[in-house]
Amino acid sequence: MFCTQCGVRAMAPSRFCGQCGARLPVPVPAPEAPAREISRRQMTVLFCDLVGSTTLAEALDAEDLFEALRAYHTLVKRIAVRFNGHVAKVVGDGVDVYFGYPMANEDDAVRAIHAGLAIVEGIGSLAGPDGKPYGLGVRVGLATGRVTVGQTDTLAIAGATPNLAARIQAEAQPGQVLVSPVTRRIAGPQFDYDDLGPVALKGFADPVRLSAVAGVKGFNSRSAWRGRDGALPMIGRERELARLRQAWEACRHGPGEAVLVMGEAGLGKSRLATALAESLHDEPHLVIRLQCSPFHTNSVLYPFVQHLMAAAGFARHDSPQAQIEKLEAQLAIAGISEPQDLALMASLLDIPVDGRYPPLEMPPPARLQLAGELLVRYFAELTSQVPMVSTEALLALYFRGVTRSKPLLIVFDDLHWIDPSSLELLDKLLSTARLQHTLFVLTARPGFEHCFPPQARVPTIELRRLDAGQSRQMVAQLCHAIDLPASSVDLILSKTDGIPLFIEEMTRMVQDVQGVRSGLGLGSAGLGVPDTLLDLLTERLDRLGPAKALAQAAAALGQTFPTDLLAAVAQLPATTFEDQLNRLLASGLLLPHGPGQLKFKHALVENTAYDTTLLKTRVALHGRVVECLQGEFAALAQGAPELLAHHLARANRALEAARYLLQAGVQSLQGGAPREAAEHLKAGLQALQGVAEGPARAEVELGLLSVLGPTTMVLMGPGSAQFGEVQKRAYALCQSLPGKPRQFPITYGLCLYHWGRAEFDQALPLAQQLLHTANAIECGELDLGVAPHEAVMAACNMNGMIAFHRGESVQALAHLQRSVSLYQPERDAALYPVYLMDFGIFGRFYLALAHMACGEAEAAQQHALDAYTLAQRLNQPHSLGFSMLANFNIAVMRQEPEVALRFAEQCVAFSTQFGFPEFIGMARIVRGWATARRGQPEQGLADLEEGVRLWQSTGFENWQTWFVCLKAEILAELGRREQAVLEIDEQLERIQRNQERQFLPQLQRWRAALATG
Repeated sequence: MFCTQCGVRAMAPSRFCGQCGARLPVPVPAPEAPAREISRRQMTVLFCDLVGSTTLAEALDAEDLFEALRAYHTLVKRIAVRFNGHVAKVVGDGVDVYFGYPMANEDDAVRAIHAGLAIVEGIGSLAGPDGKPYGLGVRVGLATGRVTVGQTDTLAIAGATPNLAARIQAEAQPGQVLVSPVTRRIAGPQFDYDDLGPVALKGFADPVRLSAVAGVKGFNSRSAWRGRDGALPMIGRERELARLRQAWEACRHGPGEAVLVMGEAGLGKSRLATALAESLHDEPHLVIRLQCSPFHTNSVLYPFVQHLMAAAGFARHDSPQAQIEKLEAQLAIAGISEPQDLALMASLLDIPVDGRYPPLEMPPPARLQLAGELLVRYFAELTSQVPMVSTEALLALYFRGVTRSKPLLIVFDDLHWIDPSSLELLDKLLSTARLQHTLFVLTARPGFEHCFPPQARVPTIELRRLDAGQSRQMVAQLCHAIDLPASSVDLILSKTDGIPLFIEEMTRMVQDVQGVRSGLGLGSAGLGVPDTLLDLLTERLDRLGPAKALAQAAAALGQTFPTDLLAAVAQLPATTFEDQLNRLLASGLLLPHGPGQLKFKHALVENTAYDTTLLKTRVALHGRVVECLQGEFAALAQGAPELLAHHLARANRALEAARYLLQAGVQSLQGGAPREAAEHLKAGLQALQGVAEGPARAEVELGLLSVLGPTTMVLMGPGSAQFGEVQKRAYALCQSLPGKPRQFPITYGLCLYHWGRAEFDQALPLAQQLLHTANAIECGELDLGVAPHEAVMAACNMNGMIAFHRGESVQALAHLQRSVSLYQPERDAALYPVYLMDFGIFGRFYLALAHMACGEAEAAQQHALDAYTLAQRLNQPHSLGFSMLANFNIAVMRQEPEVALRFAEQCVAFSTQFGFPEFIGMARIVRGWATARRGQPEQGLADLEEGVRLWQSTGFENWQTWFVCLKAEILAELGRREQAVLEIDEQLERIQRNQERQFLPQLQRWRAALATG
């Protein structure tokens, strides 16, 4: 055991250091450390190296050099132990220290920087047996990153982080601590830095921005360390703040009180105490913050010592003389001026007094007891005096007596890290009747247990997680730089479980990614755990000991899962499984979630458990999950092929995963969810990227493309570039495979794309090929696995549409009548997932248009109404949208603006809900025309123009001649005849290019009418 004050090795039975008299650390049972097996984790690596070792070797005798190196190594090891680091490698004068292995700490990066500063400070004091300093100097470099580390024959580590730390060290000046950008970001504003800018490092492609640590900042709360104190308004803690305010009002004119604020890490305990202090700014009061530290759980009276040093205004380079003078001034505020008292406090702060006071001739326990009594007196006096502040002017005012009594707020943060002596002193402070008008706000995490003195009533406020509304409000408050889309906000909320710290760090990470992606939406893929939280979450997992592996197995199952499935996947003996599961439940990382179900308490804990699992272990775990879901637990995967696909993909069985994703896509389409279908199908194609070329891969890819094509048509429109890319790839793949599988529907899709683009010279040959094939199938001359009625319906439908737009109305009518006559709703419902088009509804839409073009208005209206009635019965959203298009277009052609307006407004609302942009565009065009007909031409024109813009954005090129006919009518009414003529002339040129002649007569009539005036 080492003394934490002077570093001298102490005898175990002793309670006090024989060298300096400080209380020795109290042995605390350590959490069960995980076996030093290979693991993935975030780690901070400290690399330090002596300066001028070659010169030193020349100047010293070999034996003296050996002793100097041994002293240096001992110093580094002792400091590493103090800050929970692990000395991994000592090679000559270079030492590697790992922070985060074998046990993580929530603040490993901070510990590493403190260790680096301590090494730099301590190296100069190393001296030989004769007391003569060795004159050693050291350079320190730190880097943080993901590594794989573990014990094989020796401790091995893989990853760029150790090399980066070494390269950073090489850039340091003697006595300098340099850190990587990640280390600085994780450590936060706890230190002052000098930014050195980007530096080219050997072996690294891009320059690395380095920072030199200039010193430690004197923050007095954990939330201030993170830069969060008072930065933004607090959310969701109004009730708790009101309780603290009530306690404050009670103690302002009466005896002291105390309140304990309990809550897990990140819930905002310190921030709540800060909010209370901020709320008192308009009334007389004093605030003192005492901060416990995870680095000083056995440092005697650490929070009190730190307060005295900060309150007295100690500076880093103050001489002992200056420190003594500042301490005397501070203690004088509380009336403490006796030489022995001052000597006791100087001893507590480890300040050399050099004969200034009489020597303290008492044993260490007596010193400690008297120092505690002095501190009680000090705080009691502060309730009627004003403590020293940093300006001489205010201090002078105090000594002239310009003071008045003020109530005192003492915030004592993080009692779960308090040292025994400080806890004992806290009990005395709470018990003393002398401490009037004082409110103690104590904060601690769950697991802190202490029986406060009976006379001290200490009620508890338990902080809860924010609810969904409060969490969303916090994200909105944080997003001042980048306006995050709703999907990104939902992603943040799903991962952070209402914990303010998690919300803050996850929002920052998503904002960073959002900025890099320039406004593109985010998916959950690729967004892991913020590196600022990884150490905290990994520490919780490491404390599980052997049960950590069970947590990692659970993480492979997801956030919620059945207990018996976890048991089957873990493959542990029953008693071992029960013991480890109980440990997980006791830790609070897993929670019961209904009968036979378990749930991770936090999504980020699940993510961390999964992220720290070795890749080969993940593959094995997912493989076992697949075996279970295809065997004993098949009922869990029934109707959820995407679940099996997920585990197959992560078990490196990509081809099987793609097959299940194809099933999931078809299932989503049948359920009327094209967006979800598209995501499944795209994921299937992505999974195939790692599969070798071959017939099996090509077959699955073609299956995915053949469904993704129609799905993309529904979501993006037949003229969209995305739809065209899918159909062209599918058509080329189909043509390259033996037997040309799925040739008919794929050819139909490619033809549909060219039709949407008004590329009739390319669409017509494909349509004629379809008709020739359909006739051959109908005659029994060809078998492509397509039913005769399906082939004829599809081919005639496509030929009818193309004929209509080319102005061949009679031919269009014949094709469309033949297609619709073959349609049977119940039988042909199965064709919808193949074409994403119901030929009974879409066929009637174009059949109505063909009748109208042939002068048969009544028949046209009836077919449009029949399409609407049928679509309502079938409950296919895309088909229902088509039926609305049929009715409002026929209504326009029949000059019935009220009917057109009714169907157009219904279509806008419906299509907005389901995300059909081309339907919205056409509906707004018609709504604009109807609005103009009702006497509002300006409003109608604006709506129409926005509809045209939206229609064009989907890639559609057809129908635009018709839109200009409607627009010309409004422009004429507004007296803007020249503009109308220009736009008509543009469309006449378009017709020359693409041969879309259906609306040529109407354009010519309008052109003539406008020309004659």
